[in-house]
Amino acid sequence: MAKIIVCLVLFVVVAGHKHHPKFPRSTEDYIIPMPKKVACSGANERERGNIIEQSKCGDPKEVFEYLKVKAAHEQISPRAVWVKRCVGLCEYENEGTCVATETVIRHIPIRIYNAKTNRETCATYPIVEHVSCGCCSLSPEECAAPRVYNPPEPEYEVESV
Repeated sequence: MAKIIVCLVLFVVVAGHKHHPKFPRSTEDYIIPMPKKVACSGANERERGNIIEQSKCGDPKEVFEYLKVKAAHEQISPRAVWVKRCVGLCEYENEGTCVATETVIRHIPIRIYNAKTNRETCATYPIVEHVSCGCCSLSPEECAAPRVYNPPEPEYEVESV
């Protein structure tokens, strides 16, 4: 009798569970639909042209970049920042790569919490920011912005108080 009651309760709980609309129910929810054919029109061409124009390699665009920590026992704040990066398509046929032609080092002020010592310190985190972009049809290594030798530095520098 107890087994029947447990089964009944389990059935009611599972059947009564309502699916959260924010999360997909199955892998079918991830299927990308095939393009739907429509008649070509001036409005479609204008929208297509706008999308292509916005997707071109041009001025650097703001992207969200996660900051890396030096050790697993450290936590930094902020964990991510918006920085300018060269992204986009080069030419109509997707030939070439959008690369930085000029970069600068931006120093982000951060706080570091060390879980081992239970202490917090302030630091600056150097991150590369793109200033200008261009298209290059060579390999990504050959297209990279000119590099200047800088002696090795830690991922972030602790400020003196």
